[in-house]
Amino acid sequence: MRFRTKQRPRGALRPGDQRRLAALIAGVGVIMLCFSVVRRPQFWQRMFPDTSAQTEGVSKGPIPTSGTWLNDDVANSSGIQHDEFLAGAPSLDQDATSAVVSVTTNRLPLDVAESEFSSGVPRVPKDLLKTVKDDVIGVYSTESKAYYATLKMATLIEKKNSSTLPSGAFALFMDSPNGSRGIAWRVEGRLRRLAEVKERPNPYGGGKVYDAWITTSDSGDQLVHVVAMDADETLKGLLPRRSSKQTEVPRPVVEFNRTLSPDVKFTGYFFKREGYASRQGVSLAPLLLAGTLHEIPEVVIASTRAEQLTPYLGWLTMAVCAGVVLVAWSFMMSDAAHTRTRAHALTRLPAYASFEDVTATTIAETLGELES
Repeated sequence: MRFRTKQRPRGALRPGDQRRLAALIAGVGVIMLCFSVVRRPQFWQRMFPDTSAQTEGVSKGPIPTSGTWLNDDVANSSGIQHDEFLAGAPSLDQDATSAVVSVTTNRLPLDVAESEFSSGVPRVPKDLLKTVKDDVIGVYSTESKAYYATLKMATLIEKKNSSTLPSGAFALFMDSPNGSRGIAWRVEGRLRRLAEVKERPNPYGGGKVYDAWITTSDSGDQLVHVVAMDADETLKGLLPRRSSKQTEVPRPVVEFNRTLSPDVKFTGYFFKREGYASRQGVSLAPLLLAGTLHEIPEVVIASTRAEQLTPYLGWLTMAVCAGVVLVAWSFMMSDAAHTRTRAHALTRLPAYASFEDVTATTIAETLGELES
């Protein structure tokens, strides 16, 4: 016999169970959406803005480098003409200071550049840069006046607000040297080579300059030539020390590989697009004249944001665990209520009769019992 019943067919959930299951799926989706949002750095930057007290910059110590010394035959094979001189090239005799040269110091040609001081940074006069020639090796003697005047003017930028200066682009220097010449730029990059050079006396001064070759973020494997009037003490400490006991004093030149090269920044003027000897033959690089070559200190985080994130993650973990426990308890109560229904009885296996207590009698025995 089959009993007619109003119970739902097997395998169908009740409306309450369906709602709880849909809420569980929606909750998991919300949690995954929250994970996709909080993994973005912009989310935590808005919630925990950086403060100057949280981070402090410390300067990197001397970096072990694979220093290499220049050979004397490099300068002899550079192919310098009679009217040229290498800007920033080490002189053949840096210690020969016995010859005294008297030079009259000239005043910087800032008459045309006075109008630029209103914006905070002067600009090299265009009349002074008329003799500059691009795509040549070294600096010509006709460019010496503009070279030394621009190098001296680069020291004035240190006293101005350099944050207003535009960021120099390698492609702009290479593609449009005339449009960017004589303008102050702010450049950052990785130091690849550093040399201490003693300049010859000139009408605008003299003394030591620091010849550097760097690579910027947009230059790739191309180099940028920088000549600075000064450098940080940490960068000066990377240069090898001289020994007076040696008969031949090596030139203080040091090279850096990609992993150990320090980050530097400076503000200077773009002077020209010059050529230099490379493995490919003759390559081109922008020449910038700077005041001081600064090292970008490595940022060490004193207190991490994980300390601020821990309370939020703790409360989130507790909420998720409470939700899981609530869902498990709801399903257990639903199963207990289902076991007391007719639908649960229909889902059990059919019962089999047992013949242990069953006895059998014949018809004659039954009639005899009735007669008696």
